[in-house]
Amino acid sequence: MKVKDKDIVQRFYADPDTIRLAVLCGPNATRCQALANELAAPLAKSAERVDLTIADLTESPARLNDEATSASLFGDKRFIMVRLNSGEAVRATAAIETFLESDTKGDPVFIVATGMADKTALAKKIAAAPDALIATCYETTQGDAVAAITGMARDEGVKISRDMAAAIAALTSNDLVLAKLEVEKIALYLDATPDSPQEAEAELLALLGAENDEEDLGLLINAAIGGDTGKLTQELAAVSPTGFSEVGLIRLMLRHLTKLAELRTKVDHGSNISKLVNHPSVFWKDRDNYARQLNIWSSAHIARLIERILALEIALKSSGQPEQVLVEQELLTIARKAARLR
Repeated sequence: MKVKDKDIVQRFYADPDTIRLAVLCGPNATRCQALANELAAPLAKSAERVDLTIADLTESPARLNDEATSASLFGDKRFIMVRLNSGEAVRATAAIETFLESDTKGDPVFIVATGMADKTALAKKIAAAPDALIATCYETTQGDAVAAITGMARDEGVKISRDMAAAIAALTSNDLVLAKLEVEKIALYLDATPDSPQEAEAELLALLGAENDEEDLGLLINAAIGGDTGKLTQELAAVSPTGFSEVGLIRLMLRHLTKLAELRTKVDHGSNISKLVNHPSVFWKDRDNYARQLNIWSSAHIARLIERILALEIALKSSGQPEQVLVEQELLTIARKAARLR
């Protein structure tokens, strides 16, 4: 069944025993992943998570169905999470179709298929399945972002003007996941709750440094992916006294890598790097970084990078180690790898 992205979580949990598959597709990678995490969140409290990659699905088209229908070692509930980068959904078609055609009831499967359009044959097949849900996550417009941020603020007990909501949207590039983090930060600062709402002044954004936070994270990300270990070490030392948002960095890095993967695919098909990065769809401040990184990373390497960052997100929630240490170690590992590839 095809549903709107804002409805998929509610539709799934309205009758979870009848839905075996939920797919998030479309161009908004951050939104896709955030909704997949939201779908899995209640299950993650007690169920075993099984992560599969495109390599798992292409090596054995039956693997997805086998994992979903096999019991865990102790008979506990499980759920399957699959991340497919741009273009990989086509390669995973046989595995997904095998799963859909199975009559065996099993554990739920959540698939993030970034870049897959809802007009493809596979998407239409998923939409036609009575026990599957598929939603497309489009890039958020400025107007939609302002409306959503206003609603987030209201839910947190924060009263904000339309101009302030627009400022948050601009600072987070209409990314609702990052915008939610900013709204939560404001609510925490004001000690606001739905029962005790507080009004936020526009000056509060400058005080909390939303723009500077994102700029600092961008410096860390570009230093790592660009293979500049010296600059990365300096930037980590600079942000160390105050710390940084590990979740925010992961969201920004996934968004950056998704764009890099999209551009790299075009390079693989013969496009010129210089012309690509100077297209209006690439933010002018990022053009030199993208050009440098496209000359370092292949499509296969970028896909593995995305998998590493997703694995890092899981580790942050489950390892028990300090989050900043884990993130810093991963950034340094990526920077050293990029330096060797240059």
